[in-house]
Amino acid sequence: MRKMLLILFFLVSVNLQAQTRLIVLDVKEGQSVLLKHNNEGLLVDTGHAGQSASLLKKLHQYGVEKVKSIILTHLHPDHASGYFRLKEAFPLAKIFSNCHPLPVNVQPDITRWLNEALQSDQEHRCLKAGDTHKFYNAALTVLWPYEFINNNLNQHSLVINISIDESNVLIMGDAGFNEEQALYDEKKLQKNITALIVGHHGANDATSMQFIRRVKPGIAVISVNKNNVRGYPSRETIKRLKEINIKIFRTDIHGDIDVYK
Repeated sequence: MRKMLLILFFLVSVNLQAQTRLIVLDVKEGQSVLLKHNNEGLLVDTGHAGQSASLLKKLHQYGVEKVKSIILTHLHPDHASGYFRLKEAFPLAKIFSNCHPLPVNVQPDITRWLNEALQSDQEHRCLKAGDTHKFYNAALTVLWPYEFINNNLNQHSLVINISIDESNVLIMGDAGFNEEQALYDEKKLQKNITALIVGHHGANDATSMQFIRRVKPGIAVISVNKNNVRGYPSRETIKRLKEINIKIFRTDIHGDIDVYK
């Protein structure tokens, strides 16, 4: 009996001490970040609907059998339209979004469909600046937005800081210069940023020099597809990151990026 109790204690201890991984998944034109602990996962964004089969395959390859939560930074298709297939695969997953009030004629249509689906999803909850969420030893804190001032989805994209032990990963969604400045002015940014998930896929309307100097990330990760039709990441953004010697990882070049590996 004593031996069995010792074995059980050992197994529980190993389970509690399992490392939480943070992986920026290569979902081509879009973004999806996986937090994984044992066989459970949390997703920040889902990529676009056309990548859903690939995303589910990746989750299987990483040993994820259950997705506990899905957080959508905003409802642009490249960040959120994978919701439909993910919800089918993991019907009990908790869904979180910024609950941005959108006009009934919002474009594109799939954004409208997403908005309507979330309103009827019984597992859907709203997040705003100051809210927190736990995933084992990972603490997620929403830094933005505080309020809604217009219908621009990028300006109200959730910005999330993920703390794991003593390190921080900052996910910017599609937030741009103005949102970065507001976070800077309000002193909401952590000092020890292990990785910056670069805003708006490296577009030139995000990741200002002032912001980079303030955050000083260990690495910068850009989620983007090869030969992006919008020209992401911009040369200017890459130049700013290189100017202060930030090591850059890109999903179109490096594939999935395991931040803590």
